[in-house]
Amino acid sequence: MRGLRFFGTYVKLAVAKLCQPRWRLAGLVLLGLLLSLGAGRAAGWLLSRGVDFSGVTLAVTAPEGDGVPRLLEQYMGDMEDIAQYCRVLAMEEDQALKALERGEVTAVLALPEDFIQGVMGGENPDLRLIVAGDRPLESLLLLWVGQSASDILSAFQAGVYAVLALYEEAPPLGLTRDRVVVDINLRYIRLALSRGELFQTEPVSATGTLPIPLHYGLALLACLGLSAAPLFAPLYTGDWLGVQRRLRSVGRGTASGCCAGVAAGGLILFLLLAPGLLIMGEGSPLALLGAAALMAAYCSVFGGLCCLAAGNAAGCGVLSLGIGLASLFLAGGIVPPVLLPGPARRLNGLSPVTWLMRLAAWPMGYPVPASAWTGLALTAAGMLALSLALYRRGVDRREVES
Repeated sequence: MRGLRFFGTYVKLAVAKLCQPRWRLAGLVLLGLLLSLGAGRAAGWLLSRGVDFSGVTLAVTAPEGDGVPRLLEQYMGDMEDIAQYCRVLAMEEDQALKALERGEVTAVLALPEDFIQGVMGGENPDLRLIVAGDRPLESLLLLWVGQSASDILSAFQAGVYAVLALYEEAPPLGLTRDRVVVDINLRYIRLALSRGELFQTEPVSATGTLPIPLHYGLALLACLGLSAAPLFAPLYTGDWLGVQRRLRSVGRGTASGCCAGVAAGGLILFLLLAPGLLIMGEGSPLALLGAAALMAAYCSVFGGLCCLAAGNAAGCGVLSLGIGLASLFLAGGIVPPVLLPGPARRLNGLSPVTWLMRLAAWPMGYPVPASAWTGLALTAAGMLALSLALYRRGVDRREVES
């Protein structure tokens, strides 16, 4: 009992030291509310609103007397999926190039002579796509569309060649090769025009499992908890370690001082994180408070380790902020997860911000992967063990210096 009373007194003294001045704690709580609510809702509004994109205009040209551009203008305009972002206009080449210079069209597609006959005969004649250098987004979109069309054309022609090979092996009576060529090409044209029936559209959220406002709110709140490490520097540096040295001389071990610092930091962080979770979350308030307590304990252990490793508040701030921002990026708290590069998406499950987000969303009915529990438990245990060793070394150093 005497040991518990001593530890409780130690924690009270540590909390009192961290609360000086008290306006700083109130400001952090307000900052946590603003980040979790304002930033989350702003991100949700921006991502739900989408991007203002008016589409592209493609001018198609061909040698004089060729009616293919007019046919493309007619049929491509009837294809709803393409018409949503691309408008096709048939023009003469000189007229199209002048329109490109004036910015009236996005690009010019120049078809060679006898283009359709060349495709049907398997010659694959070369095309020229002329784009504007000052419109890179539209040019990339047209490049992607062209590559997709080339892939479809290659697949269709492979099918045409396969049918013709079968015909050559055993030609049916009364069926000429020219008739086979026309019929199989028409069949693939119908497949291309009705290709929308081959796919199933499935909407994908930019943030995966969590709603957009909740995802960003929890991510920023977790990052704030990790980045608050410099607040705890008074408990792990300077005169406070001298107090621990004097307590050790009367039989009190260094573990109690380190754990008291973690407990005091956890109480401060709980006041920082709990209001945001209660306002953002839907579910049992007790469960939300429990999640906030676990988040605060983890962030306090992390903050203590940063303070002990850096040795001062400035170094601790650089270390904790760098780790916090890197974890925020990997968790998709800056760029939406679906837009992250492939290697970054594969590292998403190793981000402490991801673990803390899953923990915070647990009382709201969202599942917590086993990897998140494992990551939190293992890293917390490892950080606490390393913190105890560094704390003991810091006390020993103060003892030698004094």
